Amino acid sequence: MNEQQFEQEIKKFKWLLQQGYITPKELEFYSNFYQIETTTLVNFEGYEILTPLIIIAKPSKFDNIKKQLPQAEIADPYSKKFPLISLISLEKFINSLVNLKIPYLFFSLFLHNSYNPPQQVHILLSALIELANISNRHIIKPYNIKIKPLPLEEPIPVSNQLYKIICHYRKMLGERVECNDDEWWKYNLWGKDTISTSTVDRKVIEKLALQYNISPICVHYIIYYNKNICGLSSDIINKIKSDLSSS
Repeated sequence: MNEQQFEQEIKKFKWLLQQGYITPKELEFYSNFYQIETTTLVNFEGYEILTPLIIIAKPSKFDNIKKQLPQAEIADPYSKKFPLISLISLEKFINSLVNLKIPYLFFSLFLHNSYNPPQQVHILLSALIELANISNRHIIKPYNIKIKPLPLEEPIPVSNQLYKIICHYRKMLGERVECNDDEWWKYNLWGKDTISTSTVDRKVIEKLALQYNISPICVHYIIYYNKNICGLSSDIINKIKSDLSSS
């Protein structure tokens, strides 16, 4: 094999180093030339971004993003399908990352403006990205996320509920830590009093819909958005919320 055979890959290695995406030590992890060969630059929201690229956006904005980036596809965490330009919701990204379902060593991460998460969610994402980058599991280049280096050995300023996510990720990465990650998936990123979207199983929604003879969409909006789009009586709404809180 001669150097010309890998000319494009060598150029990409040099670009990665020059732009500060990786260090010479991290370069050791790039042993699979086929993955590097598929790496390209794309222009998105005024940035030149290296793929693989994961765009965190509200699902309602996926079609608009596809118009800007026709090659973008919706990620499927259950089958570990993450195209080179992946579209995913915020909760699904967090769950995929901490459950080690993202297949890439290096990837860019863009938080779309369709989300305006509270400060503690930016802190949570910062902590998860930092854990990923120091673990040798991933090298993540973030965009549009308020990154603030955090001393992970000190308390991280997020709620106990969100800290369970960090705790779970550290355990998944093989760290020996004493922290509580019980039911870590029952979190509410938005700090609202409504029931967390991550705590209600689809089967529960279907069961309640059958029980009160209404569409699952009606139950979905009551639980996720606290909106009564179906014009249900306050009595039925209170019964649904009561059933959920006691389950």
